Amino acid sequence: MPELPEVEVIRRGLAPLLEGRRFLGLEVGDKRLRQQSTPEELRRWVVGHRLVKLERRGKYLRFDLEGGATLLIHLGMTGRLLAGPLPTPPLPHIHLVFQVEGGINLYFQDVRRFGQVLVFPPGVKPAPLEQVGAEPFSPEVTAAWLLAQARGKTRPIKNFLLDARVMAGIGNIYACEILFAAGLHPATPAGRLTLKEWDRVLRQTRRILKLAIAKGGTTVSDYLNSKGESGLFQLELKVYGRAGEPCSRCGAPIVRLVQAGRSSFFCPACQPEKD
Repeated sequence: MPELPEVEVIRRGLAPLLEGRRFLGLEVGDKRLRQQSTPEELRRWVVGHRLVKLERRGKYLRFDLEGGATLLIHLGMTGRLLAGPLPTPPLPHIHLVFQVEGGINLYFQDVRRFGQVLVFPPGVKPAPLEQVGAEPFSPEVTAAWLLAQARGKTRPIKNFLLDARVMAGIGNIYACEILFAAGLHPATPAGRLTLKEWDRVLRQTRRILKLAIAKGGTTVSDYLNSKGESGLFQLELKVYGRAGEPCSRCGAPIVRLVQAGRSSFFCPACQPEKD
C-alpha cells in the first residue's frame, strides 16, 4: 500500500501539472472502486471546475476545487494515479479517467479496486479526513506529544506507529525502518518508551520519510509515481523484507515477526527487547 512518501511524491508530480486547470470531462469504467462517488456526483462537482489546490493529508490526496467542492482520492493497496496521454493499447483496470485542460488525462488504475474516489459538495467536510491524525512533520508533533499520546498504552510500538488516528501516513514498511533506526524492538509497549526514546523515534521518522520522498518513494510491488516511474527507496531498506539476511550494522540475521496480521522485520541484536 502506498504510504506517506509515495502519496507525497505523486502530489508533487501532479500539483504543477494540474493546479489552475479545469476538469473538462470524465469517463467511468464498468467496475466500481471500494468507495466511489456516483458518476453523476463526480460530473456535477468536478467537471467544469478548476483545481485550486492539491494537498496531501496522511495517505489521501485532497483536490480543492473552484466553487468549494473537494475531491478526495486514496490509492488503497494497488491504486495508481497517472497523468498524461492514454497509452495504446489501453492499460487494464482503469476505472476513471478525468480529462483536464491542456490535453491532460488523469486516470486511476487499480487492480484490486480498494481505492477511493469521493467528492464532497461545497460546505461538506470530507468525513474520512476527520479520522486522520497529526502529520509527522507538523510542529505540534513533538517527543513530549508522542509520550502523552502513548501514556498507559500497552500495545506494541509498531502498532502504535501504524495507527493513523494518532500520526498519519506511516505504514508497515516505514514503521519497520523507523524502529530499526531508533534501535527499538517492535513489540515494546508504546507506553514504556521514555521521552528520550520518543525523541529518537520522531527524529528517525522525519529523516526516513524525507529520504524516501527524495528517492521517489518505495516500489516493492505495485507503486508507480504520476509519470509511471518506480521509486528507489527500496534500495535503502535496512530490514523490511530482509528476513534471514545479515543486519547491515552488526551482521546478525534479520528476523520476521507477525504482529496484528502484518510482518515486522527487525534485528534482534540492534533492537533488543526491553527488560
